[in-house]
Order: sequence, then C-alpha cells, then structure tokens
Amino acid sequence: MSVLYEGIRRLIEMAYGMSGDYGIAILLITVAVRLCLTPLGRKQRQAMKSQQELGLRVEEIRKKYRHNKAKMDAELEKLYQREGVQSLGCMLTFLQLPIMLALYRGIGLAVTADATSILLPWAPSLLLRDNSFILPALTVLVWMFPQIMPYLGFFKSLGLPKAGAPRILIMLCMNSWFACMLPAGVGLYYMVSGLFTCVEQTVEYAGEMRKLA
Repeated sequence: MSVLYEGIRRLIEMAYGMSGDYGIAILLITVAVRLCLTPLGRKQRQAMKSQQELGLRVEEIRKKYRHNKAKMDAELEKLYQREGVQSLGCMLTFLQLPIMLALYRGIGLAVTADATSILLPWAPSLLLRDNSFILPALTVLVWMFPQIMPYLGFFKSLGLPKAGAPRILIMLCMNSWFACMLPAGVGLYYMVSGLFTCVEQTVEYAGEMRKLA
C-alpha cells in the first residue's frame, strides 16, 4: 500500500504544480482515477443488477413451492446451475478499495498544513474539518442522491430497487457523522467522487430509458 500512497502523493503534487491549488489538484486526480475505474464500476452495477434479478426469481420459487421443499430445492438448483451465483460485484468492490484508500492517505501526505483552495474559500485549511458544515452537507447530499433516484418520476420506469425509509435514515445519519469527521481536503475528494458516481449513474440510466422508449 505504501507504493500506492506514494504514487497518489506524487500525482497530487504534480497536479498542484500545474494548477497552483491543492483543491483543484484533488479534484483533477479524483476525476482521473474515477475515469480509470469507470469500466469496473459499470461491471459492478451490472453484476449487482443480475444478483437482484436472481434474488427475485429465487423468492418466486420459494413462494411457489413453499409447501414442497423437495421441489423447491430442485428448482433452485436448476436456477443456480443455469444462471450461476455471481460474486463479481463484491470482487470489484474489493479491487477498487485499495485505490480509494490510497487516495485518502495520499491527500493527507501531499497537502500542506496551511493549504487552502478557491474551491473551498470558507475552509481555513484542507487538513482541518469544515466547521461551517457546508462541505459535509454537500457531501451527504451527493452521497444520498443514488438512494433517492429510484423514487424520482424520471427513473420510475426502470424499476430500480428502492431502499426503505429506515435504511435511508440510517445511511443519512452514518454519512452525516462520517462527513463531519473528515478533513476538508479528504471531504472534497469524497464529494467529487460521489458527484462523479451520480453523473455516471444518471447517464447510464438515461441510456436504459432511451432503449425502453
């Protein structure tokens, strides 16, 4: 991991040399890394969608043969043999995790204690928490948007899986606490990364809607 940390640190310093602003440097590196991870992210969402569809079919079989366990087991076995049990989504998540951790650590190593940014003019230092809570609020809003998307009329025709209100509330509380604990520079990275995810998913869902039209 130390090699990744050092690599990210050098990339941030290189981007700072070109932009003269650590905030812009973090933005550029975050977008560049997310662009490189886009194919993995797309495959991960496809794998998760396949898993969700498989889960629905499993539930249908369980309900249909709930009074005949032998038949239920036979049908489930046929389904698993035909469709396979996908673990790609989890594998891709673990593949991306070291890169995300390296970005987190690399920002802490590269940014100086007195660094500020025109992107966060209210923050006295990128290594301190944003006590104005402006950045944490924006970060949480961006993080929660994918959970809200299935409820928006524009995306309802896709039949996206919806998170229940208790789960959304728990995620909101956890994300709010986490965002408030982050140094401003790292919070900027998470906000930009979350915004990238929102744009990526919106474009992907819009493409699926065009196919259905």
